[in-house]
Amino acid sequence: MKYNNKFKSLALISVAAGLFFANPLQAATAISGTFFDKNNTSADMTVRAYSWYNLSMGYLGWTHHSNWGFVKLKKGKPITIELTTEVSGLHPSITVWYRAGAKNPKTLPYMNGHAYKQFGDIYEPNAEATDAENNPVKVGNIIMKFITNGFDRDGMGDALPAEYDQSQLYRVMDGVPGKLAITFTPPENGWYQFVVGAINPDIDSTAYGSGPGSGAGPATAHTVHIEVSIP
Repeated sequence: MKYNNKFKSLALISVAAGLFFANPLQAATAISGTFFDKNNTSADMTVRAYSWYNLSMGYLGWTHHSNWGFVKLKKGKPITIELTTEVSGLHPSITVWYRAGAKNPKTLPYMNGHAYKQFGDIYEPNAEATDAENNPVKVGNIIMKFITNGFDRDGMGDALPAEYDQSQLYRVMDGVPGKLAITFTPPENGWYQFVVGAINPDIDSTAYGSGPGSGAGPATAHTVHIEVSIP
């Protein structure tokens, strides 16, 4: 009996090992982004009005309707990222992750899909970007540990509609609509990745484009200015 159990155990181990080594490549997608450092602390990014929090996407953000930043930081040294826009009704938003295990910067401008959750970790093992079908790019493991998020709550009225009033989205109020600043302390040395987008419940705003003669719309890319204060 012990003999049979021993071989059953070995068989199970062999199957598990086979599954591990046969782990198929997972699809990923390339993203546009900006690398920040002490010599490059600012940039203008373009995002859509509903890019960070889209009701039609199950309240997720759209990967390619948002924009992305990358910065290498040292553990324990606080950093501030400030977003500002001059587009009336556009409320800039941000999520920050620690890109665990990332050593080669060339593998950073990739995400695991065309939508993202504004809070929570992201893990995609053995990822491969398949945007160009005849020229796939092996990215490796995409491991992103959630650090913080926030959106500009100023100017949205006294109460948010229920669909926007999510407890895991941090509301930032500094009295200035169109401005958002977050500060966080890196828990580890290494690369940090952040997404810049917008949240916009005001369907009559210029940013959404439903107002008469606004010239803007949900498909329009609006400018958000980024300032990164690196210690």
